[in-house]
Amino acid sequence: MKIYTMRDWRAAGSFNAEPGQEIDEEVYNAMRDCLPPKTIPKETAERAWTEHQIPVHAGFLMGEAHTVDEDGQPLYLAFGSNNYGKGDKYFYLGLSKAYKPLHGQYYYFDCMSAFVNDGLYPAAEFDSDAEAIRYAGKYEATLYKFEYNNGDRIDSRVLYQPMLL
Repeated sequence: MKIYTMRDWRAAGSFNAEPGQEIDEEVYNAMRDCLPPKTIPKETAERAWTEHQIPVHAGFLMGEAHTVDEDGQPLYLAFGSNNYGKGDKYFYLGLSKAYKPLHGQYYYFDCMSAFVNDGLYPAAEFDSDAEAIRYAGKYEATLYKFEYNNGDRIDSRVLYQPMLL
């Protein structure tokens, strides 16, 4: 598939790259700069790999919704980039939902084990900090506890560090 350029965009009269299609830097920057962008969700970057074999190192969602899904949730144009020593490459990744702002308390397990991933777990999934610490100890993971207020982190604490025991 050829690289989608501003010339293609102008000729079509509207943006019509295919999901997974490489785009040029001018198109990428135009989409990023027309409105304040939103953060690209981890799931969108993972989908770029599984569906198109595109490793995404950075990216964004266009700041304004493009359409809505069947449930009325906004969908945004998603863009990603990567660099493997051969120069930056830019891609249109299709439509994506935006992150929901975090609110409440979450645990973060930082370890090398594939079983405990690098995601945030709602604190309500555990009976107590002690249970989360036992779980972290089982996998030699450093345990953090974060508190968010509508997307803003307002508190963070280290609850357990296996290397300091």
